[in-house]
Amino acid sequence: MDRKNVIINLDLKNQDDVLDYLSKKACELDIAIDAESIKTDLINREKVMSTALIEPLAIPHSKSKNVLKNTIIFLRLNDFIDWSDSKVNIIIGIFSKEEGGEHINTLANLSRKLIDKEFLKFLQTASEDEIYENLKEVGE
Repeated sequence: MDRKNVIINLDLKNQDDVLDYLSKKACELDIAIDAESIKTDLINREKVMSTALIEPLAIPHSKSKNVLKNTIIFLRLNDFIDWSDSKVNIIIGIFSKEEGGEHINTLANLSRKLIDKEFLKFLQTASEDEIYENLKEVGE
């Protein structure tokens, strides 16, 4: 995970804006190619089951041949948005290559951190640098 993968103070208005932003940012950061395909992957994953697991958090993910490297992107929104009947302002996008099961390891590592309610509070207020230091090993 790169320091540039942590972005806070975003003014996105809904789930579609977030998925659009994530897919374009993944391409901008050389995590993936073809933003439209990545966005479609993210949308299709949401159709299987919502990735809004615990308020205020959603973990959309894409496992795709268009992903160049396994990593995460952290977003913190200025305001809460509706995400499948949940109020969300923390989004952790997981991007995984099509082959291999790295996304399962990433989800497991992330889940261990996120079960701690104090850690969720930390993500609400921490600086980009603090968030990066706490998540960098998860997104590798």
